[in-house]
Amino acid sequence: CLLRILMRCDEQAARRMRDLPFRLEIWPYRSQGDRAARKMVSAVFKAYIFFLALRARHILTTESNYLAPLAWARRLNRRGILVQYCQELLTPEDYPHSRLAHTYAKYARVPDIVIDVDPCRAAARRQRFALRREPLVLLNTMPASRVAAPAPAGTLARLAGAPLPKGLPVLLHAGGIGKEKPLSRVIDAVAICRSPVFLLAFCTGDESEIRRVAEYAREKLETRPHCIRDAVPRQQLWPALHEADIGVVDYTFSVEPTLNQKYCAPTKLFEFMAHGVAILGSNNDSLRRIVEGENIGRCADADSVESLAAALESLVSDRAVLAEMKQRGPIVFGEKYSYEKACSPVVSRLMTLLQTQRE
Repeated sequence: CLLRILMRCDEQAARRMRDLPFRLEIWPYRSQGDRAARKMVSAVFKAYIFFLALRARHILTTESNYLAPLAWARRLNRRGILVQYCQELLTPEDYPHSRLAHTYAKYARVPDIVIDVDPCRAAARRQRFALRREPLVLLNTMPASRVAAPAPAGTLARLAGAPLPKGLPVLLHAGGIGKEKPLSRVIDAVAICRSPVFLLAFCTGDESEIRRVAEYAREKLETRPHCIRDAVPRQQLWPALHEADIGVVDYTFSVEPTLNQKYCAPTKLFEFMAHGVAILGSNNDSLRRIVEGENIGRCADADSVESLAAALESLVSDRAVLAEMKQRGPIVFGEKYSYEKACSPVVSRLMTLLQTQRE
């Protein structure tokens, strides 16, 4: 069949996407420049989508921005099937100032098939938007073929630019330090944890924010060893993850009380699991289902820093159990959670649904 992939993204992302091993039709946009011109190009792109969708046999969208033209095309092209892959759960109640949230609420029932990234989130989406059927679930995981082989000992210290203290468990943060996952919570938990750990954080954010967080860590942790620095590319970090002991996945509802946060579905959970890192998770049903259900880590029992610290203490107080969790992670990933294992059956189910609806 003829596959046509359209993408609208900034020029930096466009350069990265052109290296992918399949053909893309990219419409790059500029964040700077004449606003009227940008709006005109956006309108032309939506019209282009509409006319392509009138003739398409199947349509898959990952963006709610384009649900309006796709909805109109769907009404006229009755033989076409519209599938939406939803990577976020935005509701007008949680995000009242988000145009995207209001657009999705208006057209949420238009797609014939909806794909979500977490079973708890899928159930919440169906209930909130009265979808006709439960969404399919494609986990935000990674292929087993991309799991990195362990790098030589000392690689993690080289990436950090600092030595790793001997004898201390390494607690690793890798990612954003913004509103929905403030690193200050993790720093506070480390500060009150009875057992000492080495906090190593690779932070995504602007330089001023990283400096602020580093200063906060110096004040709160005092003599406890730690290292706060800017991020390194994930593919560079993966081979060194085995030198860490615990990875932080902290998306607490108390910080951002939204359904999107309550049923988080971060890829880093599977990255840590696949590379032999135990998990310290926040008080989320989506995290607990995997982390504690598979015995590869511990989740906080409540949203407080004290509860997060207690979960951390339970991980580091028994090094033998911690080592077993680290060893179990890659096994469980390979058996159940790699893209090949978790998502291939869902793709097969999607193809069956497409065939059934077309007939």
